[in-house]
Amino acid sequence: MRIFAISVLAAFCTLEVFAAPSSHGPGTQSSGLLVETSSGPIHGFVNRTAPNVRQFLGVPFAEPPINNLRFAKPEKKKPNGAVKAFKLPNSCMQQFNTNSSTIYTTYEKGFLISGGNSEDCLYLSIWAPRLEHIQSQQRPLPVLLYIPGGGFTSGGQASLYKIPDQWVQRTQSHIVVIMNVEWVHDNIANFGGDPDRIILWGQSAGAGSVTVYPYGYPENPIVAGLIADSGGPGIVGGSDSAQTNFTSLAGLVGCKNLGPADVIACVRKVPAQDLENALSWYSGNNTSPSISFKPVVDDKTAFTNWTQRVLEGKIAKIVSSNTNEGAGFVSFTPNGPGQAALDKATKIISCPVVAEVKNRNAGGLSTYQYQYAGNFSNVSPLPWFGAYHSAELPLLFGTHSEYGGPSTSFEWNVSYAMEALWLSFAEDPSRGPVRVAIGDGVAENPTNTSFFAWPQFQQGSSNMLLFADQNKVMQLVSSKSIDDGCASS
Repeated sequence: MRIFAISVLAAFCTLEVFAAPSSHGPGTQSSGLLVETSSGPIHGFVNRTAPNVRQFLGVPFAEPPINNLRFAKPEKKKPNGAVKAFKLPNSCMQQFNTNSSTIYTTYEKGFLISGGNSEDCLYLSIWAPRLEHIQSQQRPLPVLLYIPGGGFTSGGQASLYKIPDQWVQRTQSHIVVIMNVEWVHDNIANFGGDPDRIILWGQSAGAGSVTVYPYGYPENPIVAGLIADSGGPGIVGGSDSAQTNFTSLAGLVGCKNLGPADVIACVRKVPAQDLENALSWYSGNNTSPSISFKPVVDDKTAFTNWTQRVLEGKIAKIVSSNTNEGAGFVSFTPNGPGQAALDKATKIISCPVVAEVKNRNAGGLSTYQYQYAGNFSNVSPLPWFGAYHSAELPLLFGTHSEYGGPSTSFEWNVSYAMEALWLSFAEDPSRGPVRVAIGDGVAENPTNTSFFAWPQFQQGSSNMLLFADQNKVMQLVSSKSIDDGCASS
């Protein structure tokens, strides 16, 4: 089983809207709500909020990583009867914040996860159009396989802004899965998806995982394309090859001064909640020396020299950053920390993205770069928030109007444009994203019929796609301001 560069993926939890399936029973197989998989038969449902979307929530793809499987390589799920996939399962264990507020905890709670935590969290969820809509297509549907962000310690899929049911409901032209590559490749055809058109997509730490993936599996990557929102290989590699962070954490829970086998055996017996509490409170109190967990450079999945590996990662990729990433990384204050602090924090993301783009350009790999500049009041309620880290996700998932107030027509047009380009890329990554639109929301010609082909990015040219800046849905610009800022840092 392929292992992603994620130390803790907090991916799932229960949401009330999904708690009561409106249709399941004798007719489920003919309606596509009973699907055979390598994990056994999976029962899905359709609900009132997305009546044209089949939802399969909480599908096990591996055995629970508990007891002797904690810290071990995942084992494929053994079928054990039918699975009622009617609700999102618990989130993985999280490293929680104990001492500061952020824009997410203060204003943007739609990005946070809800529900309980459990180390039994190796599940995925699938949103697919109704079977009759899929059967009317000429070929199986492309698949967007999403990896949530969260700094490799928290976060996950079950946040309100990132539920894709309304996007699938509107387009009926793609399937969205939250995660595991091999299981999806082996089973997605039974849901109407095309195993040859899986696009691996992630944001933040998820994007970091997406960017390193093709370097580790160059011969048979399984996926057909990559989309990395706000992340590059530079945010992935840790340096703790001696595992001192692990032994330090082990000491906090009563497993001190033991050899490698004994310390693992000891920590496996510690309740998961005790481990979560010990790490969170230790880190939250800024105790020295610090303990942090990131994927470690092993030259198998994360590499010392990305330039040396670049020619192995031949898959087309969309890569990006936001204009004000830093607002998501600073402590919250009503008036913000000031522009200098925001600019410095923004480089946490923008500079690893710049490095990845330059590396891919040097290797002649198909790359499409964009920057998101949207500053919409229902997603960014204070002016200094701007296009903060994650702010583009509500527009991509089509949830921007659901929690912070109604969206403007311009905001909807930006959302439609981004969704259309993502789906175009999924339909044929070798062609590159294209879009045909009637009325782009461009002020000078609101009813214009247009065709747009997103050009591959080249250093020094003006073909970075900029979204939602100066009342323009999208425009091609130079990346010089980002590149120069990173060169001087």
